[in-house]
Amino acid sequence: MQIALISTAQKSGCPPIGLVYLASHIHKHTLHRTDIIDANYQDIWRFNYHPYDLIGISAMTVNYSEATQLARKIRNEFKPKPLVIGGVHISTCAESQSINTFDSMVIGEGENSLLKLLNDYPNIKPRYDNEPVNNLDDLTPPDWRLLDRRYFKGRLNTTFAEWGVEGWLLTSRGCPFKCRFCSTTQHWSKVRLHSPGYVRQLVTDWQILGATHIQIWDDLFTINKDRLRQLAPILKNSHIKFNCQPRINKIDAETCQILKNSGVSLCIFGFESGNDNRLRFLKNDTTLSIEMSKNAIRLCRWHNLNVQGSVIFGSPSETTKEMFDTLRFMLWSLFYGVQRLWAFIATPFPATEFWKYVPDNFDYGQLSHHTKKPLLLDKSIKLWQFRIIMFLAHRIEDLFKLKKIWKIIGGRL
Repeated sequence: MQIALISTAQKSGCPPIGLVYLASHIHKHTLHRTDIIDANYQDIWRFNYHPYDLIGISAMTVNYSEATQLARKIRNEFKPKPLVIGGVHISTCAESQSINTFDSMVIGEGENSLLKLLNDYPNIKPRYDNEPVNNLDDLTPPDWRLLDRRYFKGRLNTTFAEWGVEGWLLTSRGCPFKCRFCSTTQHWSKVRLHSPGYVRQLVTDWQILGATHIQIWDDLFTINKDRLRQLAPILKNSHIKFNCQPRINKIDAETCQILKNSGVSLCIFGFESGNDNRLRFLKNDTTLSIEMSKNAIRLCRWHNLNVQGSVIFGSPSETTKEMFDTLRFMLWSLFYGVQRLWAFIATPFPATEFWKYVPDNFDYGQLSHHTKKPLLLDKSIKLWQFRIIMFLAHRIEDLFKLKKIWKIIGGRL
């Protein structure tokens, strides 16, 4: 049987990592052939789906409308192909599935669920759920050769602000924290970790592919200090540069030194806000403070680790004062060595606390961190006021971009 797995994300700069895991798992446990159709490099709207016996589409919430439109188009032109929807959106908002659009949906981690679906083919069920994989090492290592070869060409890496070949690494699934804007806890169910031996194999695979920079996509890489010590020689001996995502209350001088000894050159934080009350609300954690954010920056810079991060504007009940506090934090970060900050608009996604604020008549196209019509903005704030604040935030962002450009130029001289 021939299977097509489609990624609807366009111009993301990131490959469909989840589909690589699924396709690799299928290839190991079955004789089926699986192709990844990637919107980053292929025209998914004009693609010839005729040779395929089963078509799966993966979509995040921002791409869900597009995924349903694509499914209808495929059904009209290439029927009677069974159509399956998977990904984080349908896993956290199964009620959005239309019986007239997809024949089945895969909820949660899809590796084993998809195998069950293939065993049932052609009499597939409307829905497939599976318990989370307890031992992550049981998963098939991703075969990155299934991706378009253009991903592995040397290019300017905008995250590291350096030239090289980029790779991606997941050493765990899940996060122990419950931020109000994040669906990770719901989607991954619980925290699970790959063993150091498994991580060594993942890193070796990237060495063979010529990677010079790897983004560690764990939701919280610094979750366990003892584990970091175990992974440090594995990462360091690869002679690859890494970045990772710590948390402001899960970083200290010792952790910074371990990261530095691991070959990590960049830490990316979710700073979220420059106001204590707003930070605690967003992170759902009363122990946090802006001083912790500043201390995390100081520690990383002291250990020669570059720092990037993000902040959020327009969350429920946020005041203009709290937003201006965040603007001031952005400026402070600019002068205290932070390499880059992104300013996002608070957006409600399924399985988050923010989802309860979504109006009945919303459009999925509005579910974007860059929307012009913020759905969560407090009614006391006029839209024109918010746009002025975002204008200022984006101008500060531009100053960070200039710092990155200067670093790139300096690195090429």
